[in-house]
Amino acid sequence: MPRSVTQLISPGIGRKLSAFENGLIYWLAAVTVSLFIAVAFNLYIDGALLLYWFLGVVLAVSFLTVNGNPTRPARGTWFGWVAAALSILIVIYFIYRQPFYEKRLPMIDELSTLDEIAAVVMIVLVLEATRRIIGVTLVIVVLVFLAYGVFGHLIEGPFSHRALSLQEILDQLVFTSNGVFGSALSVAAFLVFVFVTFGALLDRCGGGDFFFDLANGLVGRQTGGPAKVAVVSSGLYGSISGSPTADVVTTGAFTIPLMIRTGLSPVYAGAIEATASTGGALLPPVMGTAAFLMSDFTGIPYGTIAVAAVFPALLYYFAIFLAVHYRAKRDGLKPLIGADMPNIVTVLKRDWYYFVPIFLLVWFVLAYDRPVFSAALALAALVPITLWRKRSIVETIKTVFTAFEDSLRRMTGIGVACAVAGLVVGTLAMTDLTGKISSAMFVLAKGSQILTLSIATIVVIVLGMGMPTPAVYALSAVLAGPALLALDVPMLPAHLFIVYFASMSAITPPVAVAAFAAGSIARANPLAIGLLCCRLAVVAFLIPFVFIYHPGILLIGDTASVAIALVSATSAVFALVSATEGYLMVPLDPMRRLLFGVAGVLLITTQTVPILIGSVMLLGSGLWLWLERRRRSATA
Repeated sequence: MPRSVTQLISPGIGRKLSAFENGLIYWLAAVTVSLFIAVAFNLYIDGALLLYWFLGVVLAVSFLTVNGNPTRPARGTWFGWVAAALSILIVIYFIYRQPFYEKRLPMIDELSTLDEIAAVVMIVLVLEATRRIIGVTLVIVVLVFLAYGVFGHLIEGPFSHRALSLQEILDQLVFTSNGVFGSALSVAAFLVFVFVTFGALLDRCGGGDFFFDLANGLVGRQTGGPAKVAVVSSGLYGSISGSPTADVVTTGAFTIPLMIRTGLSPVYAGAIEATASTGGALLPPVMGTAAFLMSDFTGIPYGTIAVAAVFPALLYYFAIFLAVHYRAKRDGLKPLIGADMPNIVTVLKRDWYYFVPIFLLVWFVLAYDRPVFSAALALAALVPITLWRKRSIVETIKTVFTAFEDSLRRMTGIGVACAVAGLVVGTLAMTDLTGKISSAMFVLAKGSQILTLSIATIVVIVLGMGMPTPAVYALSAVLAGPALLALDVPMLPAHLFIVYFASMSAITPPVAVAAFAAGSIARANPLAIGLLCCRLAVVAFLIPFVFIYHPGILLIGDTASVAIALVSATSAVFALVSATEGYLMVPLDPMRRLLFGVAGVLLITTQTVPILIGSVMLLGSGLWLWLERRRRSATA
């Protein structure tokens, strides 16, 4: 039966594994995670050897767990097994040849014929794994860049480059730090992997339930309680897991059905969960993969990035929480009521120990700027918590190693995305396409900062429609980053600007992984969920522009400028959400929505006069509504 266009561009389908296959992945995870945790605790193992092994295992697991054809029954294929075996054999070959690679001069010393064959096979395996895990859209994007590297010398004009031999191309893409085994994959392996493992063990030992109960105790009894619980619990859990999809699957399994039962439509329930879960990648202490990549790309300490990201992330959640509150008030949604509703004091007395690993994580990241050691230490602190809950050493060991397996499965998408991004980064490096694109953006914008920011936004969003967050950031950072820096935008705001829009790819149609995950739970149209997510997260598309012009919300500047930026940005979010939701104390008519919208826009400008006008409009409109509400109450 012929496949539809949608099926052709869709990722593969997960398959049910046999006991042998599950066991194989279990032991691969046990060995691999143990090695990287040991390195996090400062045990020396050659980094290149570990990176080869990491990619080989990630590729093998990808081929074993996902079928390439989404219409095919979820059973194993001979091709999947061959590709998985070949992935391991190729990296074993690279490990065997590492003493030679370590001594050779890249781009100067010759590669053997076997080296070239191994490089070609590795590139093909990465592209096939990308097709299965992410979809053919990203494969096409990568193939376009590779074709430019091979045939770009035939193009006339400024985008032409010198002719490159096959050996030069393979050398750059596989045997240097600019290609597959470049910084993106290195960050995924040596930094993100341990954080993902921490999140997986936290989930396995009851952390997800703790965050859900904590959110229930905080906001469950308020109007629209279930939706607010989704926002708070997803933010708390997502700030640790850093994965929108994992967050949706973990917290959404509870919150989405609960929201639907209390009167919200499946689309709206799915959109709230997906939007709130996506924000977890922006909320410290862990944030997401893109933030770790940013630290590596820019050299800015991760702790500095996390501190700067706190207030914009809180604004993001304030906007969603406010939108949910307005919707609940307008539709008359009831709070959660029941004898089994958790009490916040009871939850904290019962499960206070979950804060110990989180405290260790935050403290060591901020005080010592050692993210991977912090994650490993927090992971170690979870082991006695697991023992306390399981009351059995055997069960504790099983739980820990099952969490290792979970983390390896979660890392397949991140690892494959970072590897395939390396192919594009390598092509950009050997053709100097980065400089050419940056120059073209600068010329197109005619030196205007706002136009350059707008073009950069379009680039990131377009890339985000077909790629996961780490790949979007890695490519956007080398394509759009230099153009922003050329206009004297400071390094931290410029790259955090890209991180924000890259993270929004999780809810940006047509390929919105968080929306698809929420859709599967809510049994609703993922595209409709994605579109509603964009409305709920409209502030997230404005915040990056705000911190470019108002660096005070990144806590940059003197006390007065920071305070003004925080107050004006918060007021702007309040006004804009009131305008988009059409509610503040009472439903708003079109004229009042327009007033609040204009006030919100004026409040995010950098000029004193517009901010003052916006403040007067906001306060005046709010007072007008309050007086009118009092008059109606008195009349009634």
